[in-house]
Formats: sequence, structure tokens, C-alpha cells
Amino acid sequence: MVINFLSKACLFIDHKADYIPIASTVVNLVNIFQKVIVLPLKEKENLSRNPYYTHLKQKTFKRCAILLIPVLGNILVGIWNFAPSKEDDKDALCAAIRSVQHNGMALKYASPELRNVKQVVLAAVQQNGKALKYASPKLRNVKQVVLAAVQQDGKALKYASPKLRNVKQVVLAAVQKCSWALEYAGEDLRNDRKFFLAVVRQHGNDLRHASEKLRNDKEIVLAAVQEWGWALRHASKKLRNDKEIVLAAVQQDGSALEYASEELRNDREVVIAAVKQYGPALKHASEKLRNDKEVLRCLAR
Repeated sequence: MVINFLSKACLFIDHKADYIPIASTVVNLVNIFQKVIVLPLKEKENLSRNPYYTHLKQKTFKRCAILLIPVLGNILVGIWNFAPSKEDDKDALCAAIRSVQHNGMALKYASPELRNVKQVVLAAVQQNGKALKYASPKLRNVKQVVLAAVQQDGKALKYASPKLRNVKQVVLAAVQKCSWALEYAGEDLRNDRKFFLAVVRQHGNDLRHASEKLRNDKEIVLAAVQEWGWALRHASKKLRNDKEIVLAAVQQDGSALEYASEELRNDREVVIAAVKQYGPALKHASEKLRNDKEVLRCLAR
């Protein structure tokens, strides 16, 4: 019991002496003597039972030598003790990556430094794309990070930098995951004819995100309604009165007749095409054609 108390007392003195000039010199001279002469004579079993000897064994000669220098040695060791080591940084980084791999939204609670570490943010957005919201502004402008986010959740495009929301590769990746993501595309892409033509061929309803100019572009609108008839409702007023476009829309979905111009809802060919595809579309035809024998015969088939 007395030996254990003395061991703890020596350990306490050794720790405190590190920050006291002269005292640290004396104590570390004793430490060096014990490391060179005493410790080699002690049995391993005795060393492990004594916290003071265990501490001495772990204490490096380099630390002891530095503390022999009054004042300067104390300052250097103080910096050494309280500055984060690379190993600590590595451990913290690994812990952060493990955390966000389990729950990407944990990035929300990470420090600003960690939210600016590419490995951490990548791990987070790969688990949950919306975690991009908590990445640093710098990383929300990194293509690799944003691509990983939108490939996991297309709507993560909302949190990308304005620059990347105008990059075709990024936006197309987002749209392939979630067609609604186009809502967050940049203004430049909303006016990009070639880009929108590619988009509406896959998701006709995305015509709603096109600029007013492109919603009046016949080729784009035709491609949209051929893919999804209801896209007709997003076409310009002029093109909702274009027979070719309206016919293509109602042939894909008869109920799209609702969005045709009044003139074309009174067109027998258009109405017949609509009711052949979807009988209840008749309710959107003009009053005259709702009582037309030829139209009603198509409905009876």
C-alpha cells in the first residue's frame, strides 16, 4: 500500500515538474538514471504493477533530454503536449469517416474543419446525398463531391455551387436519379436547347423547367409530349394550338386533350385520337363533338 502511494506521488511530481524550470532538470536527471540503471534490473512483472515505472518506460530519452534545459525545455514540451499530433488528427479523421459512413447527415454536427475535408464529405454524400448541404462552400464547388452526392440523391443538386448547377454532366446525373432535380439547374442550362432536347426525350414532364423560349420550340415540345402526353400543359399557348403537337400528345395520353387549345378541342381528328387512347378524354372535347356520332362510335369500340 505504501509502495503504491509512493509510486503515485512520484508520478504526480514527474508530471508537474515538466512545467517548472530547474525542478524539471533535477527530476529528469533522475529519470535518465533510472531508465539506464534501475529499469533494466526490474522484472517485467514488477514494472507493470508500478504506474511510476510504467510511465518511465514509456517516457522517451528525447523528452528527458529536452527537459534538462531550464525554461526553453519546459516551453518546448508544453507545445509538444498540447499541439494536436498527426496521429491524433488521423484518428479523428478515421472516426469522422466511420461516423458519416453510418449516417451521412452526421456531417451536420462535424466541425468546420472536418466539413472541409474531402474524404469526410465524400463518405457522407455517398451515404446520403443531401449531406452536401453541410459541406464547406469550397467542397460544394468540387465536381467529384457533387457528382457523388447527386448520384446518391438527385435532389442534392440544390446544394451544389451555382457554377456546378450549370454543368451538364452534373445536372444529367442528378436528373437520371430524380427527374425533379432539374428544378435546381442553373439558368444557363434552362436556356440550353441541346441539353433540354436530351432531357425531355427521357423525361417529358421536365419541359416545365425549360425557359419560356424553349417551351415555344416545336422540336423540344414535340419530343416532350411524345414521351409524356401531359407535358402539353407546359407548352406555349402557340404550340398548344399546333395540331401536330396536340395529336402526338393525345396519342400518348388521351387525357392531354384537356391542355389543347379550344380550337383543337373542336377538331374531330384530334378528339377521335384522344378518345381512342382514353375514352373519358371525351369530357375535354367541345360540346359539339361530345355529341358527334363519329366520335361516339369510336368511344363504343
